[in-house]
Amino acid sequence: MAPAPRRHPVPSEVRDRWRTLGVWTDETLIDRLLAAPESFAGDVVVDGGTRRSCQDLVDMSAAVAAALSERGVRQGDVVCWQLPNWWEAIVFCWGVLRLGAIASPITPSLRAHEVGFVLEQCRARLIAVPETFRGTNYAEMVASTAYAGEVVTVRGGGEFVREFLAPAPAPPAPVISADDPAVILWTSGTTSVPKGVVHTHQSLRVEADSIAEAHCMTAGDVLLLPMPVTHVAGLTYGVLLPLTAGIRAVLMDVWEPGAGLHLLEREHVNVMISTPVFMRSMIDHEHWSDCDTSALRLFSLGGAGVAPSMVREGAQAFGGPRGCWCKRTYGSTEYPTLSTGYPGDGLERDATTDGRIIGPADVRVVDPATGDDTEAGAPGELLVRGPEMFSGYLDAALDHDAFTAGGWFRTGDLATFDGTYLTIVDRLKDVIIRGGENISAAEVEAMLASHADVVEAACVATPDPLMGERVCAYVILRPGSDVTLETLRHHLVGLGLARFKLPERLEIRTGLPRTASGKVQKAPLRAEQREM
Repeated sequence: MAPAPRRHPVPSEVRDRWRTLGVWTDETLIDRLLAAPESFAGDVVVDGGTRRSCQDLVDMSAAVAAALSERGVRQGDVVCWQLPNWWEAIVFCWGVLRLGAIASPITPSLRAHEVGFVLEQCRARLIAVPETFRGTNYAEMVASTAYAGEVVTVRGGGEFVREFLAPAPAPPAPVISADDPAVILWTSGTTSVPKGVVHTHQSLRVEADSIAEAHCMTAGDVLLLPMPVTHVAGLTYGVLLPLTAGIRAVLMDVWEPGAGLHLLEREHVNVMISTPVFMRSMIDHEHWSDCDTSALRLFSLGGAGVAPSMVREGAQAFGGPRGCWCKRTYGSTEYPTLSTGYPGDGLERDATTDGRIIGPADVRVVDPATGDDTEAGAPGELLVRGPEMFSGYLDAALDHDAFTAGGWFRTGDLATFDGTYLTIVDRLKDVIIRGGENISAAEVEAMLASHADVVEAACVATPDPLMGERVCAYVILRPGSDVTLETLRHHLVGLGLARFKLPERLEIRTGLPRTASGKVQKAPLRAEQREM
């Protein structure tokens, strides 16, 4: 099911301004794909011992498009893929786009509970999954859902190579607009189920171009990518930038800091974009001092809880004697990259702020209660609108609360903005971010409450120096019950919840703080966790 056509949330006069500035154009991602071989030579994707050039990706994506067409996939259909950071994921995504279909990546760590919802929500015509990955049989997992569409397996039995990569001319090029949907990404927000975030060819092309410029990236730069290509950041850096900017993406399907250090040295990696957990684990690795990381010129950190000390340490630890440009970056699935540090800002600005606004984006900081703009530098809810912002949710009913008049997206984050530098100070959204993964507290709470001995559950973030945040579950038990953390984790796994969402701390209580209307107050619980 393609997203139903609907009015863009941003007023036409603002979009016209983006076109006048040359930021919005008529160019699609397919245009960029087909032009890439003439623009960029050499390998642009490295996956273990496999290397792929732009021409390889163009030829293979044509074969994938032909195979999908033979299976009845048509322009506007949604095709899902739940693949790790493998070169096949990149080829498959581009093959979907070449049909004018809509690619919908699903993070490999999600399980039947979430995957079943996604497949039903977007009415996927087909899904590509690994035969097995990290001990999970994905075809069996999909079969345990209500999904009745085709399942294609990648690696293992060779089906994908035989049936999807046999040389074949691409089907006729679809007639599409840069403003047509290209990708549906999935994010856990304050709702208890994933939200489909619709991005167009336009928004993703702008994101790829603007972030390459902001990071001073040029063709031939080498990027180490441990972040999933199923996330917006991984998609941008691992799928788009190799073909839009000639960046070489070195893929890692499983993060292991020693292997990451080896790749940094072997591939002469000079750019890394990640959450703090990746940097911390490399610096703390036993072989850290044995590896040459002097080629690294840029380490950009995003996600929750980027401590200034991490930025300062990274600047000193990487890049050899000359140091490394280490900075913070702020964005979300809905607005991939809003701000980042720029050359000349200086280490303290890079460490203590989330940088300057990218391109012609607009920001407002408002009082959450009144919606009035705050004074410069005063904290408030961050509202944004810009050329790489998503066009709305797959479930259009969610747009009502997501946007204000004038097409401003409500980020749910508390921020300060002094007119130049943006700093995120807290979150209004009831989301826990563990190692860059968004976890809906409401989703985990609902599944905890299904346990026979749990009367009520409330989940909040507990700070963690490695992962940023972990899930802490406050639960009220039935009288006489004896429930442990492991008992509850086993229960959630049995329900098909992804393991990264499992609570890692348990607080058993006889009561929870509440408002006068009886709603659980989470602020005291979060404060309690911060003080522990």
